[in-house]
Amino acid sequence: MTPTRYSTAASAAVVVVVLSVVAGLAAAGSSDLCGLAQMAFGDCTAYVAGGEPAVSPRCCEGLGDIRDLATTVAEQKVVCTCILAEMLAAGTINSGRAAGLPAACNVPVSFIPTSPSFNCYQ
Repeated sequence: MTPTRYSTAASAAVVVVVLSVVAGLAAAGSSDLCGLAQMAFGDCTAYVAGGEPAVSPRCCEGLGDIRDLATTVAEQKVVCTCILAEMLAAGTINSGRAAGLPAACNVPVSFIPTSPSFNCYQ
């Protein structure tokens, strides 16, 4: 049986639908990733803003979760941007505290913003 134009058109339509679904899932995944990262960083926000005198164990757990959550460079950029937005929404960012989080928690992570002007895409 030889393919007809109709089956080619149907195949093309299926490809378009599949690509649309994949693109939608990717966009939803970024949104979910952002929400998870912001929730995990939530226990660090008060410390970075200067409202708590010391890093809490929950902050350090969250920082470890963030490190494990963002395993690719693309995911790290998304997470960085989301955390930066959370920091900015908190009002004040103590750059020294933000930069010192990985060492204070003993959690090596390089994509946590350290200042209001941090570039998550470098």
